[in-house]
Amino acid sequence: MMGAGKPSTGAEIENEPEAKLGEAELLLRALLDNLPVAVCRYDREGIFRFHDGKGLEVSGIKPGEHLGKSVHELYAGVPEAVQAVRQAIEGEASHTVTEAHGVTWETWVIPVRHGGEPGAVSVTLDATAARLREQELRNKLELIEKQQRVIRDLSTPIIEVWDKVLTLPMVGVVDSLRISEVMDNLLNAVVNKDARFAILDLTGVDAVDTRTAGYLIEMINAIRLLGAEGIITGIRSNVAQTMVALGLDLSGVTTVGNLRAGLKLCMRRMAAAGEGGGAPAAK
Repeated sequence: MMGAGKPSTGAEIENEPEAKLGEAELLLRALLDNLPVAVCRYDREGIFRFHDGKGLEVSGIKPGEHLGKSVHELYAGVPEAVQAVRQAIEGEASHTVTEAHGVTWETWVIPVRHGGEPGAVSVTLDATAARLREQELRNKLELIEKQQRVIRDLSTPIIEVWDKVLTLPMVGVVDSLRISEVMDNLLNAVVNKDARFAILDLTGVDAVDTRTAGYLIEMINAIRLLGAEGIITGIRSNVAQTMVALGLDLSGVTTVGNLRAGLKLCMRRMAAAGEGGGAPAAK
């Protein structure tokens, strides 16, 4: 029969101070030997008192190689790293990303006290691969953005079809974001080309949202403020219905059935005002 005393359990053993210390050493050694990290401890003078970790292999440095040496001297060429250690010794933790030995290092420097003396511990991770992946992702995003700009420019080209006559053929579904960008480009072109007319050709537009219909009217008004005249051509029935349903006032907007008719209208008005060389021959 077992004694009356309470039997020991695994949980109780793990809670013993000696067991906790041994467990911590085991975990630390597993991390240092298998992960790309380097752990260092510095005394109050910045002298290396602990220097170990698999991450040191990347830079060709052996564990313990820096023991007894000063971080201020060894890393004088990396002032941000030296400053981080100095601040930690003074009680301020930090997180830095630096370049050294051809490697990108991400480092956490933490204030500690050893034997009553202030010091610091640094945990450094080789972040080279992560930094390269981040840069590759950034490059891909920049490329996608450039491609999207090219696609937008191709889908909404501003063409000078005649002297002082611009046309903007729009295709597909026109949303408020796209029309806002188009408005800026068209207004700049009206000023730069000293245009007399700007034709917005909606023949290829399948649909517009409610905000876009209002933007079109605003664009015509803005063109008028620049001293030019805006003309809308090729409005489809569903787009016309959207504008009517919104109660937009189109009484001050010149609209014609197609781009050719719009161009002829511009030529006639310019000829009447003595501003152009006459309309192109009709085909």
